Amino acid sequence: MQIAETPQPPYYAVIAPATLSGDVKGYPQVAMHLMETARGIDGFLGLETCYQGSFVMAVSYWRSLEAIEAWRQHPGHQHAKGQAKSKWFDRYVTRIAKVERAY
Repeated sequence: MQIAETPQPPYYAVIAPATLSGDVKGYPQVAMHLMETARGIDGFLGLETCYQGSFVMAVSYWRSLEAIEAWRQHPGHQHAKGQAKSKWFDRYVTRIAKVERAY
């Protein structure tokens, strides 16, 4: 993955770190599909991901809180979150931050 090309602030970041469980069968394929799906949501600005052992983090960038909500409610995202909670992630958290400066 590469560093996302974002516009000048302000915009929003959704920070989603997780600890993977022992059974991640299907997770990489669903994660790749979700990345492509997010690109189709109006207001999506970019994505950065990091995998290190059993730790994974995704930071997605959005033009507005409304765009974040549209993504949160997207059926494909909802389905994947259900699988993540029940199967792939031992622990995760979602944080939303307003980016006011980038340099």
